[in-house]
Amino acid sequence: QRSKDGLLTSSWNSSRGETVVDGEVLFTVRLRAHEAGRLSQLLHLSDVITRTESYVGGEVEGLHLQFEQDGRQLDVNNFALYQNNPNPFTTETVIGFILPEASTATLKIMDVTGKTLKQIQGDYGKGYHEVKLKKNELGATGVLYYRLESGANVATKKLVVID
Repeated sequence: QRSKDGLLTSSWNSSRGETVVDGEVLFTVRLRAHEAGRLSQLLHLSDVITRTESYVGGEVEGLHLQFEQDGRQLDVNNFALYQNNPNPFTTETVIGFILPEASTATLKIMDVTGKTLKQIQGDYGKGYHEVKLKKNELGATGVLYYRLESGANVATKKLVVID
């Protein structure tokens, strides 16, 4: 049994073939957490035991995990910077982002002139991350911008701080 090693294998097939509509559930796997963490950072697909493949119209295709948070799809294989929530905010907000691989990332909060009000730099693993931002850390209200830089990836969004 490989579950002691943190491994799970599965194979599903039908000798007569199946036609499914987008979003239809073919099977469900339930897991129980033994440690705190984000699923997008703890789970991944691997060919260690069983090949990760599917067949569509007789053609071999890959498989991927899809994660959702607050109704939005998270693709942990692509760089993404999400809109802060809530926006506008009065006391604190959360900025979410995805890194496709472990790397250093820098989040800058800037005013409309481009002056940096706050900078947060850290080493992050592959997957989804969140940074909490408090109004009293910024020393400004109104329209501000935030930029995430990680390697060649850069994205900028607007946030609004109100009294």
